[in-house]
Amino acid sequence: MSPPSTPKRGRTKDNEKPVVVSPYFSKIDSSPVVSPYRFSAVPHDGEKPAPCSPLRDLDDEDDEDNDPDEYDENLAQDPLFLFHFRTMFDLYQRLYAAKPTMIQETVADNPWKLLVAVTLLNKTAGKLAIPVFYTIMKEWPTPWALSQAPHSVLSDLLRPLGCYDIRANRLTCLSSACLLDPPCVTDLRPTNILITVPNAHLHSPGTQRSRYPPTPISHLPGTGPYALDSYRIFCIQESDEWKRVMPSDKELARFLRWKWAMYERKLWLPNIGVVRHIRENDLRALINDLVRTTL
Repeated sequence: MSPPSTPKRGRTKDNEKPVVVSPYFSKIDSSPVVSPYRFSAVPHDGEKPAPCSPLRDLDDEDDEDNDPDEYDENLAQDPLFLFHFRTMFDLYQRLYAAKPTMIQETVADNPWKLLVAVTLLNKTAGKLAIPVFYTIMKEWPTPWALSQAPHSVLSDLLRPLGCYDIRANRLTCLSSACLLDPPCVTDLRPTNILITVPNAHLHSPGTQRSRYPPTPISHLPGTGPYALDSYRIFCIQESDEWKRVMPSDKELARFLRWKWAMYERKLWLPNIGVVRHIRENDLRALINDLVRTTL
């Protein structure tokens, strides 16, 4: 009789171990997690997001014969494209959140209020001027009311901002002028202000002195370059007037840098204008600058 031995463990065919499926985990879905073609990179407040195609945005030239949907199937499987698109999507989300807060945008529907605000903001920090602005709007909410404001009361209110007598006179004169000759978008008035603009000649880099273009508010007292730039950027909504503004004020310049990048996907620089299509490193630098300035 042969000695007892341990029987060998049986093996499956071709030496493969059987696969045991756990009842606690669902089957892995290999489909793409996010479709990069039918959502907007910009959040909308209460509005239905408009469809956007990254292909059209990444094109440097507008070619009507190019149908971006023809390439959707290939690009959806391209890891490099998906990585780049998701990176840009995240950057634009951060750029939207870093939008500069401007009092001019808050009162853009009322040019008189905007002019009162910029009169207080001129050469004054916003943290000092904006509370005074809201106090004035509460006490004298219309041009007629502010034109009748007692000079002594208004001066005392403006005292923390400096130049209070001059500002008080300017606000009452401005309000009276808005009643007598209100601004009209179709009625452009000439200006006598000279500004520095980029040289228009391609082979002559640098800047030149030029007369400020006519605006609907040029005839109002106290409307300097800061007021005129603010009006053109925030109050004229029917056209692309904001694209033609070259402000010297650093806060307005920061806002235009943000707006050019956000809505036009262009790198815009003060005293230069549009440089090129914005790139990933440009977006990162702009976001860091906006966040650092607001801290």
